[in-house]
Amino acid sequence: MRFIKTDLTCRLDALPWTGFHTRFVVALGITWVLDAFEVVIVSAVLKPMAKQLELSTQQASLLVSGFLIGAIIGSLLFGYLADKFGRKSLFIITLLLYSGGTFLTGFADSFEFAMLCRILAGAGLGGEFAAIQSAIDEFVPARHRGKVDGTITALWNLGSIMASLSGLYLLKTFDESFAWRVAYFLGGILALLIVFIRLYVPESPRWLIAKNRIKEAEEIVKRVEKEAGFSPKAESCDIPVFEGSIFDATKIILTRYRWQFIFSASMSFTILTTYYGMITFLPLVLSKVYNLSSLEVSSVLFFGSVGGLIGGLTVAFLNDNLGRKPLGIGISFLSMLAVFLFLLKGVDPRVLYFVYSLIAFSFASVAYVIATEIYPSYIRAYAIGVLSVIGRLSGAFAPAAVVSIANQDYRLGIFTIASFWLVGFTSFLIYSIKGKETKGKPIEQIS
Repeated sequence: MRFIKTDLTCRLDALPWTGFHTRFVVALGITWVLDAFEVVIVSAVLKPMAKQLELSTQQASLLVSGFLIGAIIGSLLFGYLADKFGRKSLFIITLLLYSGGTFLTGFADSFEFAMLCRILAGAGLGGEFAAIQSAIDEFVPARHRGKVDGTITALWNLGSIMASLSGLYLLKTFDESFAWRVAYFLGGILALLIVFIRLYVPESPRWLIAKNRIKEAEEIVKRVEKEAGFSPKAESCDIPVFEGSIFDATKIILTRYRWQFIFSASMSFTILTTYYGMITFLPLVLSKVYNLSSLEVSSVLFFGSVGGLIGGLTVAFLNDNLGRKPLGIGISFLSMLAVFLFLLKGVDPRVLYFVYSLIAFSFASVAYVIATEIYPSYIRAYAIGVLSVIGRLSGAFAPAAVVSIANQDYRLGIFTIASFWLVGFTSFLIYSIKGKETKGKPIEQIS
């Protein structure tokens, strides 16, 4: 493997926060808002949708899994393509695919057609995650990376709030048989509008360097420096130039970065199994335990989203202060305990879900940060894609598994979700002993 000596990456890390960084993060970070809107709006309208299409409980849970299956395909395929052809070239394609799949779901008249649309939408959003998370990690100065990555992840809950409010409004305004269709139309149109913002997003300089396109990388860095008002002097470092195939990239991840891969894969597993397991468990099982209507389910989801947003933003701020290790251990342990709050039947489920979400939904704001920053730029998007495949596969089985087990006794469903949290806690505990703290360090130094 060849290396290029350049000071561009250090110059990027030495820059102050500018208006460019804000525009860049907003344009790409909106993906997390869309992802959450998609997932939560499905949960909010899943009950009336299942009723009109005459779906069984198992078929309804499979629609959630179908979206995850599509995301698995998209993450792996578009993750590799993002490393091969660049981050920017994938931004619009994946967003259009997501928009089309979501919009067409509103026309579903059978389980089969709905499943196909969910898979297409999932493929688009899965591809978005790999390309965009890589670009953000590679553009944001090291001293701000934890706060920015954590905040963007926390914005998932903003999308969740938007979806919950939309679900409440639609279910109040329209008949249930039509409200769920409007929800999907709304999600598809919202995504389409964001395409225009993406047109102004530049390519990742770190990716350009890894492809030996130094002149283009230099021009982009100079543009940012011009907006910042100065050009910092920085030391040069060696950047690897990767020219291998997808098989070579896989070999590097599974050999040179095998321990990082095991850790980050466990983070992806924990985040997605606990989240998708819970948001399916709530409308299909807990709604019966607490005797909740479709409207009340949307209300509970809203309270959870507010809790998740508050918790996520708090953790995002603490990322670059306390560090990733203590946060990850503490939050995963408390989340494992918080699941058992749902054994309390005499308490308002909105309060229970708020407290649970305040803790549990903040975990991604530290886990995703460290899981994506421990790889070099030349394989980062593909590595994230592979991690997403593992997480999405795990998340795809979680809804059906949790619901199936909970149908015997809802308390068994609670224990199942707690066991998912145990995986994350154990992995972070081991990493805190064996791994390095990444707070404030340049990506090149970490990887």
